[in-house]
Amino acid sequence: MYLKGKIALVTGASRGLGAGIALALHRQGAAVAVNYVQGATQAEEVCSRIKTEGGKAVAIQADVTLGEEVRAMVQRAEASLGPIDILVNNAGHNPLHSIDRMSENDWEEVIALNLKSYFLVSKAVLAGMVKRRTGRIINITSISGQRGGLACDVDYSAAKAGIMGFTRSLARWAAPQGILVNAVAPGYIATENLFTVCNEERIKQLIASIPLGRLGTPEDIGEVVAFLAGPAGAYMVGEVLTVNGGTHIG
Repeated sequence: MYLKGKIALVTGASRGLGAGIALALHRQGAAVAVNYVQGATQAEEVCSRIKTEGGKAVAIQADVTLGEEVRAMVQRAEASLGPIDILVNNAGHNPLHSIDRMSENDWEEVIALNLKSYFLVSKAVLAGMVKRRTGRIINITSISGQRGGLACDVDYSAAKAGIMGFTRSLARWAAPQGILVNAVAPGYIATENLFTVCNEERIKQLIASIPLGRLGTPEDIGEVVAFLAGPAGAYMVGEVLTVNGGTHIG
C-alpha cells in the first residue's frame, strides 16, 4: 500500500487500460478520480469495484480535449478527494484511419484526443503540484509511437510519438520543482477495443509476433504505472518504459 494517502486522476478510465490503471493505483492505496467522456455506467462500475475493496473513488465526466471541461474536472476531483498527487494521462483512441482514407478533420480529432489532452490536463494539475513541490505525471504512449502503426494510421502514431517528446520536455522543466514526469509505452493489450478492430486471425498473428507468447493485460500496464507513481520511481525522470512482452526489442 505504498500509495496510501495519495490522490490520483486517471483520464479515459472507464474501461480498458484506464480502468486497469485506476484499479492498480487503488490497490496500492490511492484514492482515484475516474475520468470518462461517454461511458458513465462503466466508470461507475470501476468506482464501485474500488469502493467494494475499501477504497475511495469518484467518476467525473469531462471531454479532455476542451480546456474549460478539463479545469472543471480537476476542480471537482480535488473538491471530492483532495489535491492531486498523481496524474495518469491515458485518454486516447485509434480509429485506424489509413492515410489514404484520412480527412483533415480525422487527423485533428485524433491529435486532439491523443496529444492535446495531455497538455491540457497536465497544465491544469501542475499549478497545485508546483505549489506543493511534489507530484507524478505518467503519460501513456504506445508501441505505435516507437515504430509506427500497422495500418498506416499516421495520426495516432504521430500523436503517440509526440507524447514521448512532450514527456521528456516537461520532465526537464518539472523535475527541479519536485515533479516527476515519465511515460509507459504498451504493446498489444487485450482490451475491448483490440478485439473490436482485429478479427480472430489477426489476433493470432499479433500473438505470434510477441516473444512472450501472449497479449498484455490492463493489469500489466497498471502495475508499471503504480511503480512509477510510488517510491521505487523516485529517481526516474523523463523515461519511457516499454511494456510489450518483447515485441519491440532494440
